[in-house]
Amino acid sequence: MKITNYSKHGLFGSTMNWINARLPYLYKNQIYPEWDIKNVNHGNPLDQDRIIPYIISPKKQNPSTGETIELTDIDRYTYTDFKEASFYFNHYFEFSKEIIDLSNAISKDFKNCLGVHLRGYDKLRVNDKENIPISNKEYIKKILNLSKTKSFQSVFILSDDAKLKSFLAREISINFKAPIHQTPFKTIYHIDQKNRSDKLELTKESVAEMLALSKCKFAIKNHSAFSSWAKIINPSIDMYRVTQCKQQWFPDYYLPEL
Repeated sequence: MKITNYSKHGLFGSTMNWINARLPYLYKNQIYPEWDIKNVNHGNPLDQDRIIPYIISPKKQNPSTGETIELTDIDRYTYTDFKEASFYFNHYFEFSKEIIDLSNAISKDFKNCLGVHLRGYDKLRVNDKENIPISNKEYIKKILNLSKTKSFQSVFILSDDAKLKSFLAREISINFKAPIHQTPFKTIYHIDQKNRSDKLELTKESVAEMLALSKCKFAIKNHSAFSSWAKIINPSIDMYRVTQCKQQWFPDYYLPEL
């Protein structure tokens, strides 16, 4: 069997979530298919925008029967538990060695680290369909409240907006005497990557940041499947969201709200 899909949306919010939601059905029926998964914003532009094997690779594939099926036509499973989601993903897939090596380099100096993710652009809009946005000032208050009950020795800052990343670095340095970790990667809204020749490299860097976030002890975030996937990779991370979800969608809805 070959499973196909071509997404025009985000990597984690669409492609990765859509794949993971079908794995319990495949597992139950002992199906280990060939995958032909593409994403216009994140895939390899030299290979019709494919993300497999450039981002993730199947751990096992059965010989193809010649049958082709669209990913979203497969029975969808609704997760409520991060350990369960982690089991199925890790049973079927692994990240590319290049991404894993990059994530290890990012996180090599993490020690009892707090991950801080503030996604910009659509998640800060008042009319966003997925969450109630939070102001920058309120976001910092949430971090300060978390620090009253959680002890950490360093901070890892993430954002897809350069101005927000600078804001976080400045405010955290003012309020905490702790080393601040951040990457030098470009901060680009994922939808704007569509026509870029370097979109695959940008995506690899983003995925490496997500994997590095999964190595933090604690994490605080606004609405984003990107950072929620760190808890799918490492369900033991103590992760909190700062905004109210409008939809009961996994994974964000199933995080505790500060």
